[in-house]
Amino acid sequence: MSTTESFSPVKLRDSLKASLAGRAALRALSGLYLAAISARKALYAAGLLKRRRLGAPVICFGNISTGGTGKTSMVVAMARELARAGRKPAILIRGYKRAAPAKKITVMAPGREFDPREAGDEALMLFRMLEKDRVPVLVCADRFASGTIAVAELGADILLLDDGFQHFALERDLDIVIVNATAPFLGDSLLPFGNLREPPKAVKRARAVVLSHCEEAAPGTLDALRAGIHKLNPSAEIFESSHTPEFFLDPAAEKTHPLELLKKKQAAALSAIGDPASFEAALARLKIDLKQIWRYPDHHFFTPEELASARQAAQELPIITTFKDFVRFPADWQKLLGGNVLILSVTMTFSKDGWKKLADMVSAAKKEAA
Repeated sequence: MSTTESFSPVKLRDSLKASLAGRAALRALSGLYLAAISARKALYAAGLLKRRRLGAPVICFGNISTGGTGKTSMVVAMARELARAGRKPAILIRGYKRAAPAKKITVMAPGREFDPREAGDEALMLFRMLEKDRVPVLVCADRFASGTIAVAELGADILLLDDGFQHFALERDLDIVIVNATAPFLGDSLLPFGNLREPPKAVKRARAVVLSHCEEAAPGTLDALRAGIHKLNPSAEIFESSHTPEFFLDPAAEKTHPLELLKKKQAAALSAIGDPASFEAALARLKIDLKQIWRYPDHHFFTPEELASARQAAQELPIITTFKDFVRFPADWQKLLGGNVLILSVTMTFSKDGWKKLADMVSAAKKEAA
C-alpha cells in the first residue's frame, strides 16, 4: 500500500515541532491566540459585545478542537429527525472557503436558485444530503442575519447551528459538543501548537457531549474521557456514538451497492477531510485491500489534474471517496475518473438509547424557548 499526502498546516506544524526554535515559536503563537479568545469572551461577558436572539430555538453543534469529529453527520441526522417529526428545521453554517464575501447570505432551499461556488463544500454537501427532506441550508458568517431569513422567509421553527460553539454573537438554547474519542481534547494544547480552539474548560458551556468514533477507541479510553469531561462539567449528558458504514453509492449510475461489494478486493481511497484515518479504517474493517491512498488537506477542492493523476495511478481499481469530498470534484469528474468511483455512505449510531435521549433534549429545548 502506498500513501500520498498533500502539504497541509498540520505537516507544517509537525516540521516546526522538530526544532526547539520552532516549538518556542508555536508556543508563543498559542499564547497570543489564548489572549485573543479570552479578550473576546470577556467583551461578551461584560456586555460590550452583544449577543442576539433569533425568533426560533437555536441548537448548536460544535467542537472544542479542530479535525474531524463527525459533526456534519450529527447535523444531518438531527435535521432529518426533526423534519420527519413535522418540524421545519433550517441549518445555519458559516461556509468555509466559499467563493463569496463572508457576510453574503446564500440561501439553498427547494425552488431557489443559488450559485454552488458561493456556498462552500460543507454547506453544499448538507443541502444535497437533505434535499429530499426539504431542509434549507443558509450560508453566512453573520448567523443572526441568515437565521432571520430562515425564520421570516422560509418558515423555519428550529435552527441548527453548524460549527457554532465559538460563535458567541448568537444566543442558543442548547449547546452540543462532539468529541472524537480517538483524538480527545483533554491534555491537548491551543492552536497552533495543538488542535484546541479553546481551553478544555470550555466544555462547561455544553449541556451535551457526544463521543464520536467510539468504534475505534482503545480499551479504557472512553471511561477516562468520560471521567475527564465530568470533572470539568458534572451536569453534562455524555453520549457514545460510532460511525457505521451503510452502503456504497455509485454516483455515475446513481445506484447503491451493499458493503460486501469490495470485500477482499483491491481499491484506492481518496479524501480531503479532517480525519482521513477514520475513513480508511472503516474501509479496512470492510476487508478492502487499499493499494493506494491519497490524502489532501481538509476542504481541498480537487483539480482535474489531481483526479486524472489518481486514475492513472489507480489504473482499473475502484476509487472510494466520501460525500464531503465528492461535492468538491470538478464538474467533469466522470470524464477524468471514469465510472469506477464509489462513495462510502456512513451514519452515526448511538449506544443504548443515546439517540432518543439526545433528540428528547432538543425537543425540550424547543419547548423552553417557545
